[in-house]
Amino acid sequence: TGELVERLHAVNARAIGLTEALLLLSRADQRSFARETVDLSLLAEQAAETLLPLAEKHGITVDTSGDPAPTNGSPALLLQLTTNLVQNAVVHNRPGGGSVWVTTGTEPRGVALTVENTGEQLTTGLIATLTEPFRRGSERIRGDHAGVGLGLAIVGSIVRAHDGTLTLAPRAGGGLRVTVRLPPTFP
Repeated sequence: TGELVERLHAVNARAIGLTEALLLLSRADQRSFARETVDLSLLAEQAAETLLPLAEKHGITVDTSGDPAPTNGSPALLLQLTTNLVQNAVVHNRPGGGSVWVTTGTEPRGVALTVENTGEQLTTGLIATLTEPFRRGSERIRGDHAGVGLGLAIVGSIVRAHDGTLTLAPRAGGGLRVTVRLPPTFP
């Protein structure tokens, strides 16, 4: 019976996680949130700090760098976006000895947050499917923290709700580079 209780607990936890993810996706799609000035560089540091135990467990280093990147938006949704990207970069990486780089800065037309990781060589075709709900590239699934396949779908939805763009590209040496570009703040 202990094994059954454990299995039921895992199923319940997945159902709760899926429900929370779908609610977040819906809220972002409806743009039903207040906007305030948010600095992506501070969110990057917060996400990296929160995920440090997970990174250490996987033997992954997480480096954050860059300049302030102020934009207008929902602090909660933009933190979720940043956390999802960093978590994906940690989990879908080379086990033991992989790296994640999180950089922020301003660009001529706004601000950018880039999350890169080491990992397997990814094809452009696979990368094109990663933002689709419930799609997880088979090469990128790990047993723990595999998620429900909504992480990048939520990121895409949050980016759209903030009038931004999301770009995914393979890294030359393997892994993924994800760049979020958002409008600048207006005084």
